Amino acid sequence: MLEPADVIEEQIGIILVDGTRHEVWVRSEPDSDGNWHNALLFHRAGGRAPAREALITGVEWHVPPGIALVRARELGDNEQIALFRRALKPRAPLV
Repeated sequence: MLEPADVIEEQIGIILVDGTRHEVWVRSEPDSDGNWHNALLFHRAGGRAPAREALITGVEWHVPPGIALVRARELGDNEQIALFRRALKPRAPLV
């Protein structure tokens, strides 16, 4: 079983979507075989009622934390916003 210490989250920056600020983070988490899985997390920033839960979407790379941070920082605002919008879409349930 993985410990929470195995999950590494690093802040990339902030994007503005439809007038709302969102902090953008990259999460890196190893599986039991030592393969890394990465995702972007979007947390609503500030405002009267900041969201407690993040919107999450996977990315195509599977790299260790430092490399994931570099790749995530290379994404432009438009790419980050597109990933944010993908995270908003409903997903089919896992069976």
